[in-house]
Amino acid sequence: MTRKVFTNTRERWRQHHVNVAFAELRKLLPTHPPEKKLSKNEILRLAMRYIAFLGGVLERQRPGPIPGPASSPTALLSLIAGNVQNLRSDRTWASDTDPASPSSSSDGADAW
Repeated sequence: MTRKVFTNTRERWRQHHVNVAFAELRKLLPTHPPEKKLSKNEILRLAMRYIAFLGGVLERQRPGPIPGPASSPTALLSLIAGNVQNLRSDRTWASDTDPASPSSSSDGADAW
């Protein structure tokens, strides 16, 4: 019985962290209307499309072609992920603020 309780608790903890990660990803994706509820599948598909869009924007903004392996999707994803990490480190979350709350996002990310 104790093992089952432990397993259930661990699974609830894991699922909570997955849901928090999806909520954080969702806040970075522009949608119309901004508060639209998305499934996990929709969030992942929209994230892939948005990454491809941002990769295209990066390619168009460069003065010349991206040399060699830097033009690979993996390299572009790494570049975007690094920029997202910088954005996240610039945010300051108050300890009493729920980062998963859509109302706490005021960084203009939905304006893209």
